[in-house]
Amino acid sequence: MAALGFFFIVLPCLAIACFTCFAACRAQQHRAYKFLAYVCLSAGLVCGLTPIAVLLYASTL
Repeated sequence: MAALGFFFIVLPCLAIACFTCFAACRAQQHRAYKFLAYVCLSAGLVCGLTPIAVLLYASTL
């Protein structure tokens, strides 16, 4: 049950935080922040799409 809580509660919340970080960093002018923005975007996509992948995997069992 703890694993389900991690996949379906913690990861989507972490994805929201990463997308917020992406938006804040993308608005900055410095080049390092632009790079950090895409790191946050990548992490947010991984965290956001992992629950979907878990559901698809579970449906094939």
